[in-house]
Parts: sequence; C-alpha cells; structure tokens
Amino acid sequence: MDTTEQTKRVARAFFDACNSHDLDRIMDFFHQDLVHHARLSDYPKEGVAFVYDLTLKAFPDLRWNIVEMVAEGDRVCTLIHYEGTHRGDYLGLVDTGKQVSFYSINIARVRDGRFIEHRGVLDELHLLAQIGALPEPFLAQMS
Repeated sequence: MDTTEQTKRVARAFFDACNSHDLDRIMDFFHQDLVHHARLSDYPKEGVAFVYDLTLKAFPDLRWNIVEMVAEGDRVCTLIHYEGTHRGDYLGLVDTGKQVSFYSINIARVRDGRFIEHRGVLDELHLLAQIGALPEPFLAQMS
C-alpha cells in the first residue's frame, strides 16, 4: 500500500474513533510531538485532548461524517459534516437541547501512523448560531 493510501486509512480510522466517543482512543491518533495549528496559537497534544473532552461533553451524541477526503503522500484533507445535540456546557451555554449541523475542514500530516501536525477549521459561527450564542441574522451577514 502506498503512502497516500496509508494516510487516508489513518484519517478514516481517526474519524471512526471520534464517533466512538472514547477520548483515549481518539488521542491515540495524535503523535506525542503533535503541533495543532489553531486560530490564535499553536498548541500540543494536551490542548487537543482538552478540546475533544469539552466537545464530547457538550455534544454527547456528536457524529463525524466524512463528506470528502483528499490525500497526497503524508498529508490528508477531510471535509467533515457534524451532527448532534447540545447537551452540556459549551462556551457558557448549557444544554439547550438544540440539534446542530455544521462543517469543518481538517488538514493533517501523518508520521508513524499518527497525526504529527493538524489543523481544523470549524464553522463555529454556524454552530454558535444554532445553540443561540449568536443571532441568526449575524450568521446570514457572514455567509
């Protein structure tokens, strides 16, 4: 199997792990030397664990659905469609019971069967509007 196919296999297995909601299993896909590129700063594996834990508690039935995946060598880009229910604290909003549906683009580089570098660009405005943190007209202005 060539490198590109191995990379895609790792990414698919990772999203399967996300759907298991088993934080330890999810975190096994991140290399110990991971660098996650975020909007404000880069952070290590421990920061990723914090974000996944917060997300799983806030959306305990969240589903990661692969829409499209493109890979070349050790790099993979995946469009994900999320679906779930807001059932816990998320940015100060608790259990609205609202259904959510939003997208993200995940770009990763794989080393030794794990993500060594990762970037997730989430449609946070759409998510926040759905749980009532932002007024819907604000979202319409941003589309």
